[in-house]
Amino acid sequence: MVTRVAQRGVGVQSERRRSIILWGPPGSGKSLYLTSLVMWLTRDHNERPLAVLPADDAAARWVAGRSAPHPEGVALVEAGAAPVNPLFRIYSITRPPDAAGRRSSLVGELTPCDAGAGEPQPHGMADAAGVMLLLPVTTMATSPEARDTCVSWFTTTLARLPEQVGSPPPAVSLPVAVCLTQTDEAPDATRRDASHWLESFGAEMLRALRAHCARFAVFKISSTGRAPRKRDGVDVIIGAPEPRGVLAPIRWVLAEATRETAA
Repeated sequence: MVTRVAQRGVGVQSERRRSIILWGPPGSGKSLYLTSLVMWLTRDHNERPLAVLPADDAAARWVAGRSAPHPEGVALVEAGAAPVNPLFRIYSITRPPDAAGRRSSLVGELTPCDAGAGEPQPHGMADAAGVMLLLPVTTMATSPEARDTCVSWFTTTLARLPEQVGSPPPAVSLPVAVCLTQTDEAPDATRRDASHWLESFGAEMLRALRAHCARFAVFKISSTGRAPRKRDGVDVIIGAPEPRGVLAPIRWVLAEATRETAA
């Protein structure tokens, strides 16, 4: 499936690339999120369509290996080791083609990162146009230990983001999109306010955001559209996955980058 989609990129117009760092603690859902973007995303008729594709065969194999066909839908498979510096490209799709016959333009790049607290900053951070920080809300609600680990990772990571020299707090001018993952496992997810949900895990999380980041937004995302069900010891998405909200943080970061360039 990845190969078939990638072949549609012929005739792409390359524009200035805006790099987005996808960052989260272990188990935050980075590989599943990328799989939803590449494998399962359907067109949103209310927005200009975006397509996310692996930049090379290694990234394509890694994402394709995250799921497998199942008689009842799609089985979720444990992701293998990620390739070194995996890269995904974000294209804006033009329908119909423009006057020059171009069907798409390269508008950004997405790079996942596993850097933990105290480790070196992600590759490409110095040139990034924005950061997406993933937090697994269901895992955080499971136990105080899991919550404390994620909160510690989050506050430590915010303190490590590059600051604008000479600026008063909040000195991080980089757009920061906080993405609450695993929302499909909460029955009242659609009714919950994203910022209040984040704050429910500790007021220090929003305080840290406001203290460090001049531009931030909080999003709810579901990579699968519904919670998986156990079938013979395997997590299975019954029917076809229906990702929800997965493009919203990407659109926001790209819009913020465009606004900054225009200014």
